[in-house]
Amino acid sequence: MKKKGPFTEGAERKSPSRCGDILPGALEGLGLGGVIRHLALLRTWEQAIPLRIRERATVETFREGRLYVCVEDPIWLHELHMLRHKLKVMLNKELGEPAVEEIILRIGRASRRSALDTPKARVHKAPPVPSSGAEGRIKELLSPFEERPYRDALERLIHRWAARSI
Repeated sequence: MKKKGPFTEGAERKSPSRCGDILPGALEGLGLGGVIRHLALLRTWEQAIPLRIRERATVETFREGRLYVCVEDPIWLHELHMLRHKLKVMLNKELGEPAVEEIILRIGRASRRSALDTPKARVHKAPPVPSSGAEGRIKELLSPFEERPYRDALERLIHRWAARSI
């Protein structure tokens, strides 16, 4: 009995597939298709929408073809309400597909940072050094936790508390 496989006699050989052709289907299969479309829409918002609008309106979310935009005041809400269709056409043209079916506007605080910006990593500042008497007491309190993985976090917490008490 002959084994069937990609390299057996008589098997039709296929040319290699491009990653760009495989990746969208793989991401869709993992349930990440919506996330990819959302990120593409945010990038398109940054590229296609004029700066004067982006300064006063930010994308809140994108679900089921609806783009939710937060606008800073009623004047801009009215202005963008009049431009909704034009903005939708601009976004869909830039995306290359009719992804945005409707733009829903609401008044609220428009974030000044880009929707694509990532939060900066937190920088831990050295805690204030308590007095030598307090330092001895802190070491005594922490001694039962020497081998615990959370000891450093507990020490920082106690130092912060001690610094406020000083």
